[in-house]
Amino acid sequence: MSVLLSKVELLNSIPDDFPFLHLYPMQFRKNITIITGENGSGKSTLLECLALKFGCPPEGGSANFNFKTEDTHFDYAQHVRISKTTQRIKDVFFYRSETYYNFLTEMRELDKDPEAGAPIRMYYGGRDLHTLSHGQAMRALYENRFREGGLYILDEPESALSISNQINFVEKILQLSQLGAQFIIATHSPILMLIPDIQLIQITENNHREINFVDSHIYYMYKEILNSKGGFLKDMMNTE
Repeated sequence: MSVLLSKVELLNSIPDDFPFLHLYPMQFRKNITIITGENGSGKSTLLECLALKFGCPPEGGSANFNFKTEDTHFDYAQHVRISKTTQRIKDVFFYRSETYYNFLTEMRELDKDPEAGAPIRMYYGGRDLHTLSHGQAMRALYENRFREGGLYILDEPESALSISNQINFVEKILQLSQLGAQFIIATHSPILMLIPDIQLIQITENNHREINFVDSHIYYMYKEILNSKGGFLKDMMNTE
């Protein structure tokens, strides 16, 4: 299945304070790309840049949403170029875990307008998502809103999901990826990193490269902690 977005790269002229130069250029070869790395390595900045390039708000949502809670985002998108394939992108959505609440609030406010047509929530399962838990609201998003041929940029979707719901999420995006949808996901979840036939990219302080899961830092850390049966953390705390 051909990807929708194939590459992001820098333009020739960039500001002196442009962050995370080592992330560019980045190519997307699979319909599911998983990006992992330490906090502060640039994952969220990269995804925000892609989302802005497609007209999505930096706090999350689709291109037809235009809102902001705080003006804390510098628009790096103007300094990058994206390469798309000939496949038509039917939908775009940017999910950002820490600001999903803000997006739901905006949706609720828009739905208060009786002259605005069908409530937006109908595209997300019909319920006011503020009445659901974070995990339930996230599940409503990917089960109802995502569709074939769409481009979905997701920043730490696992933060809202239990293990069983992460597996449900994996099942859903695998189905959609076979129907032409593309997912670019930043995550710390080993479950998402184990999705079959994905492109797994690990970001470090000065580079990014494709890896196998067993070569990732997350695999090493989980293996050490789980195999120790509690000893790893016990030794770190220097307790008996």
